Amino acid sequence: MWGTSLSRSIPNFDDRWLKRVALRALAAALALALATGAGLLLTELTMSPSWPELREMALYLVLAGVASAVLGWVALRAADRMLGPDLRGRAFLSSAIAGTVALLNVIIVGQLMFVSTEHDLNLLLALVIFSAVITAFFSFSVASSVAGRIENIADAIRLLARGDFRARLPADGNDEVARLSEDVNLLAARLQAAEDKRAALDRERRELTIAISHDLRTPLASLRAMVEALSDGIVNEPAEASRYYATMGREIERLSSMIDDLFELSHLDAGVLKLERRRICLQDIAAEIVDSMQAAARLAGVDLALEVDALPPGIDIDGARMERAIGNLVRNALEHTPSGGRVLVSVSAVDGRVDVRVADSGKGIDPSDLPHIWDRFYRADSSRGRNGKGDGAGLGLAITRGIVEAHGGAVEATSVLGQGAAFVIRLPLS
Repeated sequence: MWGTSLSRSIPNFDDRWLKRVALRALAAALALALATGAGLLLTELTMSPSWPELREMALYLVLAGVASAVLGWVALRAADRMLGPDLRGRAFLSSAIAGTVALLNVIIVGQLMFVSTEHDLNLLLALVIFSAVITAFFSFSVASSVAGRIENIADAIRLLARGDFRARLPADGNDEVARLSEDVNLLAARLQAAEDKRAALDRERRELTIAISHDLRTPLASLRAMVEALSDGIVNEPAEASRYYATMGREIERLSSMIDDLFELSHLDAGVLKLERRRICLQDIAAEIVDSMQAAARLAGVDLALEVDALPPGIDIDGARMERAIGNLVRNALEHTPSGGRVLVSVSAVDGRVDVRVADSGKGIDPSDLPHIWDRFYRADSSRGRNGKGDGAGLGLAITRGIVEAHGGAVEATSVLGQGAAFVIRLPLS
């Protein structure tokens, strides 16, 4: 079964192996042909041999080439099995085998009388040995450089495996090792980004747990105290009991609102928010929100007004959720606007989109708080006093942004301390 699954996952493994073997054999044959041709050409140019001598030389070169390739491959395989050399050792062994093969060829050529005198043969032997030593040195130097870069890559990968994503490699050169270093650096950067995101999510989860515990504890404690007071008979006056029941109803409604916010936020985070779109005019939604909040605005002594610019066209949106998004902004503006202030809701069509703007004349938002107001459970109380009216869990703006972005729109906020704040929802017409 394992073999079957492996063959299914790698269906062309045998074909690729056979293709590599065939390519290597073809490359070896081509190299032998080029070497033989070059040797015969040099022999013809330098020695002008007769045709039988040239034919004998060709036969010798072919046989020597095949024998050298076979013996060299056998020697390398034996060295791998017995010594297990690293890259430097393999390069040195390769150059040593090549030098030995060259030396043997010179000796054999001398014995076959291709070299005329003993003096010439000794000179060739000395030159071959000298060349072999120089070749071994350069092979070892190049292999050491490549091996050192590969060891650096291996060290970086070991650090990544241990969870240290700060390792970065210098991408020296344009060869394959340099490209591998760049890939390792890219992998480290992506792993670091993923780790940072995971840490941020863990931190946000802890903050979420703390904030939920805090925001749910207050209404629950209030409900518990009032229920105990009623059940113990501490409150026995009908008017006082009615006031307790009314307060309990408000606390229950507050808890229900928090739970609804958390449920909505979980859908936004999971990306499973389903929008029931239909063609709706945003000015109609804004008008309903302003009308429904007029009583609260009058009670707070705030002037709440609506302005519509040239009747913007309808767009395909989820009306209930967009009403919630805009309502959160208007409710937030009323909470942070002092008595005698003004909240203006305006709807306008601008450059292929519809904008809904909610501006208040409150204290404004401190510049240091402005980038964080969309974070869940964040409250910029130092710059926007709640006037004792806010009892939300700090999820309203986060939910507003999630709903607007789910519609393909964007939301932004601007503020000047002492002059109020403005929130703008931008939704595309198409």
